[in-house]
Amino acid sequence: MFPLDRRTNTPQTRLEALPAAVTTAALSTPGTTAAAAAGWAGKALLAIGNVLVPSSASVATKTLRVTALFVTGLLVVSTKARRRLFWPGLTAPENTDQELLPGGLGCPFMGSPWVYTSSHESYGAGNYYRKAAHALAKTVGYFPKIWKYYVFGQPFAVLSGGKTFQKILNREFDGTLSSAGVDLMEGGLLPTESLLFEKSKKRHQYLRKLVGSALTPTAVAKTAPLLQKAADEQIVKMEAAHNEGDTIRFHKICNDYTLDVAWRQILGLELAEEEIPIFEDNVEQWISGIMSLQVVLKWKVEKHPGYAAREYVISKIEERIDYLLENGPDNLSTLSGMVFATDEDDPTKKLSRKEIIDNALILIFAGSETSANTLTNAMLFLGLHPTTWNQMAEEQASIRAKFGETITPSTVDPKNAPYLDAVLKETMRMRVVVGGIPRMAFEDIDVDGDGKTIIPKGYLIDPSMLLTHEEDPNVKLPDGMHLDAIRGFRPERWLDATEEAPEPDKDWYVPYGFGPRYCLGKNLAQLEMKIFLATLARKIEFPKLTMLPENYDYSRDKKDPSSADYFSVEWSTKGAVIPTAGDGVTASVATKRISSTTTNDNAVIVVDNDDDYSFPVLEVTPRGISNSTETATAERLP
Repeated sequence: MFPLDRRTNTPQTRLEALPAAVTTAALSTPGTTAAAAAGWAGKALLAIGNVLVPSSASVATKTLRVTALFVTGLLVVSTKARRRLFWPGLTAPENTDQELLPGGLGCPFMGSPWVYTSSHESYGAGNYYRKAAHALAKTVGYFPKIWKYYVFGQPFAVLSGGKTFQKILNREFDGTLSSAGVDLMEGGLLPTESLLFEKSKKRHQYLRKLVGSALTPTAVAKTAPLLQKAADEQIVKMEAAHNEGDTIRFHKICNDYTLDVAWRQILGLELAEEEIPIFEDNVEQWISGIMSLQVVLKWKVEKHPGYAAREYVISKIEERIDYLLENGPDNLSTLSGMVFATDEDDPTKKLSRKEIIDNALILIFAGSETSANTLTNAMLFLGLHPTTWNQMAEEQASIRAKFGETITPSTVDPKNAPYLDAVLKETMRMRVVVGGIPRMAFEDIDVDGDGKTIIPKGYLIDPSMLLTHEEDPNVKLPDGMHLDAIRGFRPERWLDATEEAPEPDKDWYVPYGFGPRYCLGKNLAQLEMKIFLATLARKIEFPKLTMLPENYDYSRDKKDPSSADYFSVEWSTKGAVIPTAGDGVTASVATKRISSTTTNDNAVIVVDNDDDYSFPVLEVTPRGISNSTETATAERLP
């Protein structure tokens, strides 16, 4: 009800009911149009107010509605309030004037969980990082080395870029950041009592020393005969397929090879012929289950097939540990090295049984799929470039004629096999591990010390080798052509760089990571992959990829979508540690007819010191750590 006009005894209008000062100010505005506009605005506001908070409503209803209006207004006006409500857990730098890192937050409450599943046939797994980074670059006008995304209550900072990548990862264990792997993976299918997830600097160094004692260059060199044997067995499979008129899938061949290395070399198992496929199937089942939705969400993990598969692998590890403790070291396997590794300053210090098992599992997980996918990609690139294949094959023919059939660390050394080394380096530049183990920021991190780029406390740092390789300023080409399987693959850039094939910036080439968690198994991985490629270059003809159209022109510069014979590799859209081609690199392969060669035994290089190895040497066993091979028996581990 409106009050009565005392002069006329009639109800006042809404406008008339306003305070005199307001109506006077509104009506005294110059111009009748302005006065009319003000009048209508006042009427509109009053009408809206009466609808939102009607005078007939109860006090409680009015209170709730006013509160809701206030909160809504606050969310509209305050960006910070809106972020806190819709993206809980999102933190900001302590300096409230500092802007958040560039990047989107995705859907409210949920964020961008598709970061882990997004892929595209133009690149493969990990394409979300590329897509998001490129879109962001268009928005801000430059490619940010650090940007954010958000997933289910947790903000992430993607880290990439040469010196920046190295500088941040080098700060681990200085109180600034450390692995968040245990928080993310505990209760899943990955073992957490391993050096991969250890948060304590002291404990991590201890584990790295003792586990690393089984991966020294000298220890790895002893594996060469087993690696060559495993590679030769894959040649037999390829020859059998060719004789039957069948094609082979290099992804299957490479996966079988690395799993063979896992049970023969890493674990030192002695499997019967019928046990080999059982073991390999269980390893594949376990690894494929690690990032499954059921396991990631920690929902009835023990019911997942990967759980039983992991328990089977653990049982085999335990059987081997018991055998070693009873019979002494085998002087060859990585597992034996870990079982008998001791601290020379305190011989009572050794790895516990649980630590041995967990680190053995990590070595299998970290080494099998990564090496298999890298080798698969190498065969893809080589199958697209016959000139490159011929150069690698000719190099191996020369080495074989000089040093004989046996492949040693020295015969695949860059000094003796520079082109083989370049092929492997270029393969790992082209497609690398999609992401690494996130690190938790324990405090605000001023990246450059100028206050412009701050990673806030509470963020998980997501190190991206993928983006670091992609944005290498030395090799980057428009439209990502420096990563294209046809135009980008140029092993010669590592030997004799040219304007068309420039050498990568060493600071931007990080296939094995960086910092205190630099890949401990690098030496074994390098030798494993080189021996495989060297064996194939010696014993098979140029692989004919079935993905290629008939009468395909192998020109290295042909990449014109408008061309009638245009071809581009379709990459798998399935999740993977390293992207691979969608067809698994299916090919028709024939073995070579190799004539007998007189071997000059005196010419075979014997490795006597760490300087002669075929791979970049990473010394992982500091002073004071020994890998005992003299003890015939040992006490059972706790």
